[in-house]
Amino acid sequence: MILSKRRVKQFVWVVVCLMIFAGSVNAFLANAQSAGTPKMRTRIMTSLTGYEVADYLKRNDVVFVPVGPIEVNGGNPVDVEYVIPLAYAIKLAEKSDGLVMPYLAYFYPGSTTISPGTVMVTPDEGRAYLTVLTHSLIRQGFRRIIFLSSHGPSGDTLSPLVRQIFDETHVPTIWMSTSVIADGGRARVAAAGRQPARPAASSPADAMAQRHALTFGSYLAVGRLDDIPINFSVAPYDVEADKGLEKVSSLLDPGASAYGRFYADPSEHGGLPQAVTAEQRADWAKQGLAMLDAQVAAYDINGLLDGLRQHDQFTKTIEKKYGNLLPPGPPNP
Repeated sequence: MILSKRRVKQFVWVVVCLMIFAGSVNAFLANAQSAGTPKMRTRIMTSLTGYEVADYLKRNDVVFVPVGPIEVNGGNPVDVEYVIPLAYAIKLAEKSDGLVMPYLAYFYPGSTTISPGTVMVTPDEGRAYLTVLTHSLIRQGFRRIIFLSSHGPSGDTLSPLVRQIFDETHVPTIWMSTSVIADGGRARVAAAGRQPARPAASSPADAMAQRHALTFGSYLAVGRLDDIPINFSVAPYDVEADKGLEKVSSLLDPGASAYGRFYADPSEHGGLPQAVTAEQRADWAKQGLAMLDAQVAAYDINGLLDGLRQHDQFTKTIEKKYGNLLPPGPPNP
């Protein structure tokens, strides 16, 4: 059948309108999760009733699990590297309709065990406990589990954990440093004309100042700013250096090598405490909270979670294709 030019134009116009409408619908759906996130009394899972958790799991399956150590860290409370990922977790959960599993603050500290303020838990011990908890979360109905940390040695515990959980359950979990959020993720940093939400530091001192403000902002975000002491300082003193380690480290690549060590002095982790006033604390906390909010706003957490859901679904096709070749293997007879 040959269509007249008028009918062709009408047909094209209808198609264009449908495409525009479809694009609008897709854009709406893409933004619905962040713009229309359901309101909840709290995102902290332990503050919800069991009925509220059950209702949440009827619509979503996301839980953020902040993990950190208890260790000496300058003039900060010893749980500072747990509070920072906790603050990020709360903000991310609010943006993505997730929950937060709190209280996981006693894990591998690294080299700070020279301080009586540091609690020592080995990576193996911490991983065993987290394995039990993660299996429980999966049985409860959570399929997208994100571990967050701001502590360098946390990878010693969390990297093998997420691999082990995947091999055992085929549920893909993630662990990520809060620095990933600060930098906006690899794609964001690599994109032309795009910059990380974290302001570029012109010097190590500038970077420390940003970390300082973010620390104060994190305590403000979780309602514990008063835990950071005011007018507290320690006078400078001499510290003996490990000359051998200086030579060893100069000949290795931190990204492709590792070695064990203890700090020579508690001041090597976080510096010596320096007195701050209540006014300074409040001002830095305000700056840090704004920095935290900007980083979370810029980070595509919903994109990450959508990718994780697709990855989970694709893994099921791998299960069907390869069957008992996949770990943990066939069930015992």
